Amino acid sequence: MTSEVEIYDEKIQVFDLEGKLLGIENKSKFYEKLRKDYKKTGKVTKQVHTVRVFVMNANGGIYLAKRSRLKKENTLLYDKTIGAHIRGTESPVYTVLREAAEELGFPAAALSDSEFISAIAETDLRTIGVFKEIETLNHFVTKYKYKDGTISKFPQITTIFAGIFDGPVKFKDDETSGIEIYYLDEILDEIKKHPNKYTEDVKILVPKYFEVFKKIAKMSKKGD
Repeated sequence: MTSEVEIYDEKIQVFDLEGKLLGIENKSKFYEKLRKDYKKTGKVTKQVHTVRVFVMNANGGIYLAKRSRLKKENTLLYDKTIGAHIRGTESPVYTVLREAAEELGFPAAALSDSEFISAIAETDLRTIGVFKEIETLNHFVTKYKYKDGTISKFPQITTIFAGIFDGPVKFKDDETSGIEIYYLDEILDEIKKHPNKYTEDVKILVPKYFEVFKKIAKMSKKGD
């Protein structure tokens, strides 16, 4: 089980706002300084590289993870399935594979568009997850709401992935307190009706990539 201390002792990639790699820093110290600078000046001068992953099942449902009450930010809000910082010299693809195994307990492959289509039709999606990269956003502004009621907004480089795993999803640490499946015919309406249930990531990214999710859902049904 991964502890909060271990998570925040990670070494992460840090960039300037133009996307130039500045080096590798300790995660906890980086965010402590970033938050202090933001509180003092209202702006930041550095950003990190992260991945955001939306996992779907073969019926087109999207898994949204409920953040644990132990989390310092966005506590108990529903979030994308996986969100992770890119460590050290990792690539975004490797981060997705690592996080799928560590956090959700299943092996995964991140594929090109053509391989992704073939894998949906030819792979047993109950035993392995298949994903594709959708886009890298070079200045995505993420919003953190802390337990003390304060809110910070930080820019990030983030690479978006989506894909399918149709086996059991089991969160393996205390970062998540539950999971809910939202189907495409309801998810936008649910976000609109109950915005306080969801992180800003979900409220921004689900509508932005809704048509991509629909195409993946359609492909998965053809692969049955």
